[in-house]
Amino acid sequence: MPDRIKSFPFLATIILAGLLTRLFLSGLSVWGVVALVVTSLWFAFEIVRWLLPLRQKRKPASGRRSPGGNEGNAESESLISLVFFLSEPSRADEASIRTCVSNALGIRFPVDNPDSDTFVMPFSPPDLRHHEAHIRHFMVRIPEGLFAVLVSDKPYIENPAEFARGSIRDKRLRTAVERHVAWVSVDLMDAEDDTETRLSAYRIIGRILASMAGPDCLAIYCPELQRCNEFDPGLIETLCGEDPLHLFDEPTFEPVIEISDNHPRMADAVREAVDRWPEFVEAFSTSSSIERERFIVKAEFREGRKSEFMWVSVRDILGDTVSGTLMNDPHELLEVHRGAEVTFTLDRLNDWIYPGDDGSHIGGFTLDVLADEGDN
Repeated sequence: MPDRIKSFPFLATIILAGLLTRLFLSGLSVWGVVALVVTSLWFAFEIVRWLLPLRQKRKPASGRRSPGGNEGNAESESLISLVFFLSEPSRADEASIRTCVSNALGIRFPVDNPDSDTFVMPFSPPDLRHHEAHIRHFMVRIPEGLFAVLVSDKPYIENPAEFARGSIRDKRLRTAVERHVAWVSVDLMDAEDDTETRLSAYRIIGRILASMAGPDCLAIYCPELQRCNEFDPGLIETLCGEDPLHLFDEPTFEPVIEISDNHPRMADAVREAVDRWPEFVEAFSTSSSIERERFIVKAEFREGRKSEFMWVSVRDILGDTVSGTLMNDPHELLEVHRGAEVTFTLDRLNDWIYPGDDGSHIGGFTLDVLADEGDN
């Protein structure tokens, strides 16, 4: 007998059929009616569990799908899901998830009505693997379809620090993945039939997940796209928009690529920028005020033992001192921020760019090195 037939809830079906037969033939006592109601709920729950394996076959294992990894399979690539990587385990439970879904979608769940077509309830997948036992599953039934909220108090991937160090070049994103210790996801459990159904599902998933966002969110991951981005509250609008997947089009912040101090190509690039600095100064001094908005330099900024190289829109050059507006969001530095007015001396100079007469740019000596390192 096929496994699908073996798992059918025969016992609940037989008991329910017997009670219904008794009801129509001779009626039921009060206790018989109670038994009928309980059995009906039991049968409804079991039939949903029986239907779940078709949905669950697409779900990846404990680690699900590693961000940027290549070890996954076709099942995880077809998973319609978005995942928050968290800095601490979520306290989400049935009541809080129901509230989040209700607020996100404007749906009211009649918790006192067991026959309601909309509900949020905990469930245990019939094919649950041993190493997935730490994942709490909540079924969300709404008019648009069947979804699941999964809550885990363990990292999404095994040994996230080791994985991040070996696979993620961007220091910002690498740090976010390294630090996560738990995760929460919203998955589509219904089969997606076409592109519009898939996009509609992501809209609902994005809105539900956005309602669960908090200061513990470090990154957001899409198993289907195999893309991961740092989380920022500014992403909420996109997450609740018409196409939440647009948030993976570009990095949330400017990537931070680490280069060894003794990297020969980078050393040559910086040396050329320093040697040709007078060329930048001359072009800046003869440019108009509008043209000067496109004169930018990259310099090292330090706080204690920490340092970062960031771009500055130049306002003034006075001797060996440069003043301007910081163009980057610092990764670790706390005393400066994007848009801050900053001043540095030429011993911190790293690179520069200004517009050429033909519309091209002049400078940017370190960019090719960083681009090559980012692709490796």
